[in-house]
Amino acid sequence: MRPLLRGLLAVVLSVSAAACSAKDSAGFEEGKQYKKVMAVQPPSDPKRISVEEFFWYGCPHCYAFDPDINKWLKTKPADVDFIRVPNSLGHPQGLLHSKAFYTAEALQLYPQLHTVLFDAIHKDNLPMNTQEQIGQVFAKAGGVKPDVFAGTFNSFVVEAQVNKAEQLARTYGVISVPTIIVGGKYMTSVQMAGGHDQTLTVINQLVDKIRQERGLKK
Repeated sequence: MRPLLRGLLAVVLSVSAAACSAKDSAGFEEGKQYKKVMAVQPPSDPKRISVEEFFWYGCPHCYAFDPDINKWLKTKPADVDFIRVPNSLGHPQGLLHSKAFYTAEALQLYPQLHTVLFDAIHKDNLPMNTQEQIGQVFAKAGGVKPDVFAGTFNSFVVEAQVNKAEQLARTYGVISVPTIIVGGKYMTSVQMAGGHDQTLTVINQLVDKIRQERGLKK
């Protein structure tokens, strides 16, 4: 083999090896296991990294993924802020479920009722298609009186939060749930990542990616 040809071949092989190594070490690629959101949102605190989960209580995939997210929360990095964001996906009952989420937050019952609301639909076969059905769950599991529930559920504050969540989903380009947004910049999902465990891995790697892009220390 001529020296020049041998040298070019060595360069090509070297570049190829480097590319494969980079791909293997990261374990994911843009456009496959993750992608950029439609409109990147600047962080409120550049030193903190947000991980937002867009979900719907009526979604069986969200219900199945929830235990894995809860396990991940126990080991998430200290500089990560996890935020659940309800999304209706255009379903009328989805808006009711979003109101249920923010009602639980307003009444400081969210940690107690989050799994209960999921279970009501997917375990107890209560669709929560009406305000009355949702109120029953709040009364039984949270001891919330009907007038307190109704006043909070129909409040301006809860309605505003639901509208803000719906708008944020449109801004990011969320079209299915569960969808995870990391750092207001990158989007992944169980479908994109290829499974629950893979999704958690991609989330952690995207957190590292955001950290590197911002020049933050782990």
